[in-house]
Amino acid sequence: DLNEVEISFLFDMGAVSAQVDTEYATATGSGQLDQAFISYDVFGGTLSAGLMDSQLGFEAFEAPGLYTNSLAYGETKQADAAQTVNFTMQLDEASSLGVSLIDGGVNGFIGDLAANKDTMLEIAYGRDLGNGLGAFAGMSSDADGNDLINAYVTYETGALTFAAEINDGETTTDYLLLANYAYADNASVTVRYTTEEAELPNGDDQDIITIAHQLALADNLCLTTELSDDGSANDQYSFSVGALFTF
Repeated sequence: DLNEVEISFLFDMGAVSAQVDTEYATATGSGQLDQAFISYDVFGGTLSAGLMDSQLGFEAFEAPGLYTNSLAYGETKQADAAQTVNFTMQLDEASSLGVSLIDGGVNGFIGDLAANKDTMLEIAYGRDLGNGLGAFAGMSSDADGNDLINAYVTYETGALTFAAEINDGETTTDYLLLANYAYADNASVTVRYTTEEAELPNGDDQDIITIAHQLALADNLCLTTELSDDGSANDQYSFSVGALFTF
């Protein structure tokens, strides 16, 4: 099945730039704007406005930035792009700060299944600690007092990459552990463990283990195979093969 076609248009005019991501999903049979925003270099940083993704979360929102075919926390827990005003700046050679004001109507966000309909403030801070170690801490908060804390650390040594993440939301707390080993210039294997601790009464914890293999058949063609369980007591497993062509 053809899952998705996305084309990004990038415009660079010096101090002013823009990005427009168009997306066609075969599941819905419709096209839409994934992102569309303009950026302006000012006050030693970059001011952006428009339809934008969240700054939070270790995992990319979609391919080609993923190690796997599936998302760590599932489709329902990934924030949709929203109307945003964002300012980012490099504090020094090793650290950066981002602040966003996000319009209401976001369909869910990492750490909470419930839709958030209020204006949100989002803060993100990242730092390179040296020797392959990096750290990120961020939060979002809305007018009703719904808060989300997102933090993760990464470590790269040789062909190995490790990541550990926590998302503490209003109704659930999610954890992620990931290890990726690039055993060749064009191939790697990834093991990912995610768990959700339900904070509501009668909630059930869910643990999911995913094993994925990526093989670059060419500079612009990548094949990803994945085996994953569903985290239920029934031990249901899924196997998928995905081909990603970039141009």
